[in-house]
Order: sequence, then C-alpha cells, then structure tokens
Amino acid sequence: MTTSPPRPPLDRTQTGARATRTAPAVPRALARLRPRPLTLPAVVHRADVGPLAWAGMVADGLLVPLWGSAARTAGTAETAPARAAAVASLVPARGAVGRLTAVWVHTGGTAPRRVDVLVPSGARRPDPHPDRRIAEAALPTTDLAVLGSVRVTAPLRTVLDVARWEEREAARAAVARLVVHCGVDLDAAAAALDRLDGHRGVRRARELVREVAAVDGRRAAVRPG
Repeated sequence: MTTSPPRPPLDRTQTGARATRTAPAVPRALARLRPRPLTLPAVVHRADVGPLAWAGMVADGLLVPLWGSAARTAGTAETAPARAAAVASLVPARGAVGRLTAVWVHTGGTAPRRVDVLVPSGARRPDPHPDRRIAEAALPTTDLAVLGSVRVTAPLRTVLDVARWEEREAARAAVARLVVHCGVDLDAAAAALDRLDGHRGVRRARELVREVAAVDGRRAAVRPG
C-alpha cells in the first residue's frame, strides 16, 4: 500500500485559515500609463477644460457655477477673490470691477447678468462685449481693493457709486448688503458724499443712504439736500 506525501503546513500567520496572497507588482511602464488624479484650480473657466469636459464636471458636481463660464471646484469656499477671478477676463488692467458687480464680489448672492467695469476718465475704453457694461470714473488707489489680480472698488466707494447711479430699489438693496456683509459705516458714506457736493447723483444718493440708515436702525449724519 502506498502512502500519500505529507501536505505542507498551512500559513496561519494571518487571522483565518486562508493563506495570504501578495498582489503582483505593477510594472513601472504600466504604472506610468495609469490616469493621474485630476487637480483643478479653485476657479475653472470653460475654456480651460473644453466645453464637453466642463459640462460633464458640472453635471457630476465637480464644478459649481459662479458666473458665466466660470465655476469653483466642489469643496472650495465661494469667496470674494473667487468671484473676482470669475469675471477677471472682462476687466482690463487699468480698470476695476464696480457698481452692482462689485456688490456681488464683496457680498455674494445672485450673480449679475453683465459685469460692471469702471475705467479711468478719459482713458481708451475696451472693445464692446455683450457680458460687460463700461463706465468712466475717477479711480484713485484709495478707493480700490485688489482681490487676487483683480481690482474692485472698495465697499465704501461701491456704496457711493450704486447710490448715485443705479436704479433706486436695486441701489437700496445693494447698500444694505454692503452694510450687513462688509460693515460699511453710513456716517463715513455721508461724509464722502459731502465731499462730492455738486456732482451728479449726490442728492439722490444722500436720500438713499438716509433711507437705508432708517431701516437699518443706524444714524447716518446725512444733511438734507
């Protein structure tokens, strides 16, 4: 009678009765062919990735639209610099984001349909663009904030501009947002309007600031007229 050879002992160094298997090493040449994780900047423009990839990433929730063809990557906060970056391509180097678009950059909320851009008085205007509204204005550096690479009118200056130039209801809401979100001092706004006495739109701006101050429960030292 023949006897069977003895069975090799089982490897019981791991929990359970099954022997441990080691995955075969991936050849270096194949490892280089594996797709690498996609790294996106905080703000992505459709032109950066192409329309098909853009649509797919928006549909998959990888991109969250900010304005027009710009979006932030999912998981990143929507900040004032991100909103400024979203409209940067429409702002010439000598210009600044202003008026209602500056309100949106500083406070968020509903994105504007068109971007308000201010350029220095007497400077050459950029070419017309369907997504941009241009106006000439004095732009001293003290009235500007720089967010990333984009110049934006500072909150106080933005209050003065929207109070003087925008439709009344939109201007009132915009000034109130800047008070709440940016802490704009309405007394400082009143003093700035006094320094602009005689300029266009100052009288209606005084009235509007006074109305916002009354609703907000704050005293604004706005003189009549």
